[in-house]
Amino acid sequence: MKIAVISDIHSNLEALLACIKKANKARVEQFICLGDVVGYGPEPAETLEVLRSLPGFVMVRGNHEDALFTPYYKSLRQHIRQSIDWTRDQLSAEQMAYLKQLPMQYELPGALMVHASAHKPERWSYVYNNEKAHKCIKASGKPITFIGHTHQPQIYFEMPNGKIECLTPRAGVAIPLYQRGRYVINVGSVGQPRDENNAAGFVVYNTAEREVTFHRIAYEYRVTAQKILERGLPNLFAERLQAGN
Repeated sequence: MKIAVISDIHSNLEALLACIKKANKARVEQFICLGDVVGYGPEPAETLEVLRSLPGFVMVRGNHEDALFTPYYKSLRQHIRQSIDWTRDQLSAEQMAYLKQLPMQYELPGALMVHASAHKPERWSYVYNNEKAHKCIKASGKPITFIGHTHQPQIYFEMPNGKIECLTPRAGVAIPLYQRGRYVINVGSVGQPRDENNAAGFVVYNTAEREVTFHRIAYEYRVTAQKILERGLPNLFAERLQAGN
């Protein structure tokens, strides 16, 4: 089975549609989202509805969904709170109810899906080094853990001696996942990449072949940026789309 694992869309409809088009060409059969559908971008309601129409769609909670409902909101910087407040006004009561009930994680045979880390996922810690990845691997209970949150595509893997190594993947190259290996796979970001590459990103997980392929897709980021400005959201959110950081 081919599964598109996507994350951190951030209300960027243009980026999402570009990724869906690419995923369909790859004959993906299911879409799983690791959270942060909302925040930053200009079309939260439209983005959510497109996602919910996808085959086999499953989603876990991200920190931006969490901020809609919990005291976590108070820990965010002012310009991010502005985006969250604006997003609340755009979503219907039914959409808000849907986001509120999202689980923190989702399990597949041999794989765990979570937004930030399997280690205390409710704390929204960033897996940005080998030590953080090791904690995630130990907490997961699954050989493969898919995450997002940092907006940077990476693979962390455990060596036979227990040491953690990190690989920055190349787009379009299938990466085998060995049966005895343990992995943390950061799928990157659909709507706001932060690895100096502004192309939208996601992963195709082939369960039959036990491999992952990272994809990057150019999209009309200027259209999204203009919408951000027109809706009165902070300029920074538009500027980052071009810079990819």
